[in-house]
Amino acid sequence: MDAPKGNRYGHSADVYMTLSVNGDVLKISHLAPDFLILRTPIEHPPADAEIFLSIDGNEDRWMVRLVNGIHPERLRTAIEPCGNGMRGIE
Repeated sequence: MDAPKGNRYGHSADVYMTLSVNGDVLKISHLAPDFLILRTPIEHPPADAEIFLSIDGNEDRWMVRLVNGIHPERLRTAIEPCGNGMRGIE
C-alpha cells in the first residue's frame, strides 16, 4: 500500500514567542491562555511581564501577570491577563 501523499497546500507557520520581564527576554516554547512554558526559565518573583508573539511576521504584544513568578523547577509558568488582556488573540 502506498503512503498518503502530503498536502501540497500545507503551511508551516514561522512562530516566535518571548516573555520580557524586568529587562530579561526569555524564549517561550509553548503558550496557552493561562500558562506558558519557557525554554530556559529563571527564578523570578510574581510580576507583570510582556509577551511578544510573531506568526509569519504578524506581530502582537500584550501584558500578563506572572501569578506565581517563574521557577526553573516548574514546567509551567502561570499567567493571567493584565490591563487590557490578550488583545489581538481570539
